[in-house]
Amino acid sequence: MRLIPAVIVLTLASSWLGIAQKWELGGLGGYGWTQSSSVSNATIPGSNSAEIGFPSRATVGVVFAENPYRYWGGEIRWLFQWGGPQIERNGIKTSTTGYSNLVTYDFVVYPVRREAGIRPYLAGGAGVKAYTGTGFGFVGQTPTAALAVLRSITEAEPVISVGGGVKCMLAKQMQFRLDFRAYFTPTPNEVIRPIGGAVIHGWLSNLVPTAGISYVF
Repeated sequence: MRLIPAVIVLTLASSWLGIAQKWELGGLGGYGWTQSSSVSNATIPGSNSAEIGFPSRATVGVVFAENPYRYWGGEIRWLFQWGGPQIERNGIKTSTTGYSNLVTYDFVVYPVRREAGIRPYLAGGAGVKAYTGTGFGFVGQTPTAALAVLRSITEAEPVISVGGGVKCMLAKQMQFRLDFRAYFTPTPNEVIRPIGGAVIHGWLSNLVPTAGISYVF
């Protein structure tokens, strides 16, 4: 009879450990390549457009994942990337300091079971990205000044996230991961404010490969 409480305790402990292994918390580091959009003003003769966006810079972040089922799960991801807004026309670039913060939730699909040591995956989701300029970019009568002003302000835009990666177990509760995400947002028109009848065209895209270590619990 004394074995019954011990069996119950062991059963509950095993169940708890099984549940606990469904969570993951990790740190990420990588680089974000940003594809620019454009701004144009039809009233300006000649070359009346410029590239606008944010520079390609290093990025760091945190990921929190839940894997409740063998073949799918979800991840909340935060990424911070250095680099402020910029505009370039006729080879002349105006830029200011700044950074961006991104938070997304991705739905994750795995082709192999959760117990596998190596798990490739595909992911897709959405969230919000906040662009911040910390300087002022209107510089005299430069060619860029006729199209847009770079402002010291924070502006949030919706973001679409698609990508994938692979997770590799290093030890019982440590995991190495390689991730790739492509993020798409409308071009922020308050941080980069078009002036004089200028119009912004297109979205910004950010291609971000990262590597990291996570703790599975």
